[in-house]
Amino acid sequence: MHALLISGSPRAGSGTSALAALAGDALLARGATVTLLELAEPSGPRLRDVPRSYDAVVLASPVHHGSYSGLLKLALDGVPGDWLADTAVGLLAHGSGPRTGSVVCEHLRTVARALGGWVAPTQIAACPADFAPGPHGAPAPDASLLRRCETLAAELHRCARMLRTPAPLPVTAAAPGAV
Repeated sequence: MHALLISGSPRAGSGTSALAALAGDALLARGATVTLLELAEPSGPRLRDVPRSYDAVVLASPVHHGSYSGLLKLALDGVPGDWLADTAVGLLAHGSGPRTGSVVCEHLRTVARALGGWVAPTQIAACPADFAPGPHGAPAPDASLLRRCETLAAELHRCARMLRTPAPLPVTAAAPGAV
C-alpha cells in the first residue's frame, strides 16, 4: 500500500505534522510506503499536481476557528472532484484541547466523501496533552495516541485492500420458465 499524508498546518514542525508522522509510522509498521506532504513548505507541489496513485490519503489539520486550516482548504479546493475516488482516507486533527479536533475531522469527512474518498471509521483528534515530555526534551506520544494511530493504519490498510479488489458481478436469477 502506498499512502500520502498531507499536513495542512501553515507551520513546519507543528503538532499537526507530528501527528501525521505518527500515523505515517503506524502505516510503515504495516508495510506501507509513505509520502509526507507538508503544505507549509512553499516550494512543495500543489495538491492538484500530486499524482493520484495512492491507495490511501491521510488529511491532517490544525484546528483553526473550529474547522480545518485555510491552507488545507485552499489545497483541496484546487483538486478535481474525483481526486479521492476509490481511495481510503484517514483524518487527523490537532488542537489546543482534548475535544477541539472532533469537529475538524467531521468537516474533513464531508469533504473527503465529496471527493469520492472512503473515509476510515477511526478519526484522530489530538492535543498537546497527548504528547508527554520524552527523552532529551522532545515530546513523545502517549500509549493511547499510539494505539489510535495503529487502529487507523489497520483500517486504512483493510479499506485500501478492499478497494483494490474488484467487486464481483451481481448474480441474476433466471426468470421462471426461462431456458
